[in-house]
Formats: sequence, C-alpha cells, structure tokens
Amino acid sequence: MRKQSWLLLWLFFIGVTTISAQKSAVYTHDLEDYNRAITLYNNNQYQSAQIIFDKVKSETKNTEVQSDCAYYSANCAIRLNQANADAKMESFVADYPTSTKQNQAYIEVAHYYFEQGKYPQALQYFDKVDESTLSNDDIDKFNFQKGYAYFSSNQKKEATPYFNKVLNSPTYGSQAKYYLGFMAYEGDDYKKATKYFDEVAGEEKYKEKLSYFQADMNFKLGNFQKAIDLGLAAMPKSNALEKSELNKIIGESYFNLKQYDKAIPYLKEYKGKKGRWSNTDFYQ
Repeated sequence: MRKQSWLLLWLFFIGVTTISAQKSAVYTHDLEDYNRAITLYNNNQYQSAQIIFDKVKSETKNTEVQSDCAYYSANCAIRLNQANADAKMESFVADYPTSTKQNQAYIEVAHYYFEQGKYPQALQYFDKVDESTLSNDDIDKFNFQKGYAYFSSNQKKEATPYFNKVLNSPTYGSQAKYYLGFMAYEGDDYKKATKYFDEVAGEEKYKEKLSYFQADMNFKLGNFQKAIDLGLAAMPKSNALEKSELNKIIGESYFNLKQYDKAIPYLKEYKGKKGRWSNTDFYQ
C-alpha cells in the first residue's frame, strides 16, 4: 500500500514537472520572438517588428508580455503612419490600465508627432501625460515641446507658461527666451522683447533674425539712427521678404531724420506687403 502511494506521488510529480517544463519552453520561445521584435523595433524596422509583436501577443498566455506587445505594436503603427494607430494606442491603454508603460506610451507618441511637425496631434497626447511621473530631464523636454507645439499652432497664450518653466534649462532655456521674445515683439511689448532678445543675442543661430526684429523695434520706438544701423547690418543675411521690410525701415528712418536723399533709394526697393504697396505706404 505504501509502495503504491509513493508510486502515485512520483507519477504526479513527474506530470507536474513535465507540464511546468512545457510551459517554461513555450514562455522561453515567446521571449525569444519578443526580444527579436524588440531588436527590429530599435533598428527602426517597424513593419517586421509589428508582425512579430502581434504574433507573440496572440500566442502567449503571459499578460505582461501581452501588454508589452500591445504597447510596441501600437508604437509601430504610429511610426508607420497607419490609419488605425490612434485606435491601437487607445486600445492598449484601455486593455491594460495597470501597465507601467501607459504614461510612456502617451509621451512617445507625443514626441513622435512633434518631431514630424504634426503639432495639433502632439498636443492631443501631451494633454494625456501625467507630468508628476516625469524625471527632471523628461519634464524639461515635455514643457518645451508642449510650449512649442502651442506656439506653432498659433496658441501663444497657452505656450507662454510652458516656455517660462524652462527659462533656466541648459538645454531649452535659450530657445524658450527667443520664442518668448518673439511673442512679446508680435504683441508690441518691445521692452519685454528686448529683454529676452538681449539674453540670447550672443548666440550665432539667433543673430540674423534678431537684427531684423531689433531694427523694426527701434524704428517703432523712434530710435531712427539705431534702426538704420541695425537694418543695414541685417540686410546681407536676410531673405527677400525681410530685405523688402528692412528697406522700408531704413528708408522711413532716413525720412524721419530729414535725410531725404538717402531715404529715396531704400523706399524704392520696398516691395510692399505681398508685393503690393498699401494706401498707407503710398501716403507715407
């Protein structure tokens, strides 16, 4: 009787071990395919990676692997510009609400749309991000990109607080100051514009544009000689539209200084808005 009990126990142990080994083998196989898909994904081979992610997700019984596959498959869809990309990402969030990748999913999709210049789409996903979970580096990138997305979508008021948050950032501070200065310039707040522009004036990438803005601001403030000096300095590096506007600034500045002979050549070079003079231009 005792021998039979030991025999049954031994057979049961063998059976359990066999089943466990089979499950382990299946799981190992799933992970091999999953890791292969990750490698493809990291090498920007999104189409091939997505096929494997979808296959592993449908075959595995491991919910964590399923969740990760759904996450990466949705990211592949975004990067492949597939029509159902948004729906796949929303499905991932709905199906796996406890996934640690949920917030990261929103961030990555927002960054991707941002890099593509699709700012309204980027804003949709930036709005979903839980900012409290972001690291210091990530929060600076988030704030600048969300601010710029608002700026590029002509929502200047909404952009301002996000640019203000990164004013002291080593990476994004100078860019934020430039855009804050530009918005102040467009709003005729020349004191604030000058403050921000002066803070980035030493950086080569801003010098060309700043010369034009500063020439225009000084003209509007009645600093005509300074407007002339800045306008002449900006002229060689300006595009056709800016050159036309600079000719007007310089010409009218000379005119206001009663140096009419110097004013006429520049005013003749002014092309007007969209190639036409307005009634105000003719009057002046």
